Amino acid sequence: MLSHQLLSQWRKGPTNSVPLEPGHGRGIFCMDIMKDHLVTGSADHGLRCYNLSSMKYEKELYAKRYGHSEWVSSVQHLQNGQIVSAGMDSKICLWDAKGVRCNDLVGHQGSITKLMVDEQSVCISSSYDQTLVIWQLSSMQESRKLFGPHKSAVLDFDWKNSLCVSGDKQGTVVFWDINEGEPVMSKHAHQGAVSKCLLYSDGGNNNLVITAGINDGTLVIHDMRTNKLVNQSQIHKGSINGLAVNLQNFIITGSADATCKITDIVAGFKPVSMMKAKDAVFSIETIYNMTIAGCGDGNILFYDNDSGQCLYGFGAMNKGCVRQMKINDNKTKLVAIGDDFSPMVLQYS
Repeated sequence: MLSHQLLSQWRKGPTNSVPLEPGHGRGIFCMDIMKDHLVTGSADHGLRCYNLSSMKYEKELYAKRYGHSEWVSSVQHLQNGQIVSAGMDSKICLWDAKGVRCNDLVGHQGSITKLMVDEQSVCISSSYDQTLVIWQLSSMQESRKLFGPHKSAVLDFDWKNSLCVSGDKQGTVVFWDINEGEPVMSKHAHQGAVSKCLLYSDGGNNNLVITAGINDGTLVIHDMRTNKLVNQSQIHKGSINGLAVNLQNFIITGSADATCKITDIVAGFKPVSMMKAKDAVFSIETIYNMTIAGCGDGNILFYDNDSGQCLYGFGAMNKGCVRQMKINDNKTKLVAIGDDFSPMVLQYS
């Protein structure tokens, strides 16, 4: 829960903004934050580590013998301080907690689109090779490969406990039991590529699998327990690029049609609000009753969810779009990355 003072500051605007230097040699495509530690991955093949407490650069994860040979597509922190990254070179790099050295995990035959890691250092990765792979990072071994239903590149997935949901370039959504390594359900849910997958539970009656489409602008919702379709609606006229849940009741989507929309879960997936931007929305974040939209013109827009009003905007990128945003653990900083070479940090304390 945000303090009244901090909530007021988020609604009013940042107290300071800082581009973290040195930046990358090219645009930034992924990042992760754990406590005060930020890591970013770039099209220049490298990763950079920063301390958000001191706002200082720490090190670059790239060397002649170690690292990626293509764009870095995904990165995550492990609980033990290590970092794991994936790239378009089809490999995963497990970096030492100290120094600049990594072990390569090779199992995919195509560009890796995403990876996720749990507290036991189990990792799942998805790829253009139409598969997902489960890795035991503690032993640096591939433990299982998930394959079959996907006949095209797997673009996104989400994972909680034994359930994983993945979506591919042809619109197929697959539910997986990762303990068994088998698909539970496979369905052609979208007319074109799946942009986002999200597993949502309010701890009560609502346990949902939410997927969003690139070509159809459609939000598709399945009941996690019965695997049955409970809602399917075209809510955007463009690609859905951002998907989040706010205050346990609302689904928030951001789209290339230059809007963000709010769907009420409790009210039977009723659309309740629309927020307009001046350019395509490439990424979203949410905090309390606010939606934050990262746009194609480099601006970040902050909206009140109740009124749909834009509270303020901030020019975060000198060129290109805001590709991803994350809020740190204590809710005092928003980090934005995109086509600029440096991460931008907005401070709220």
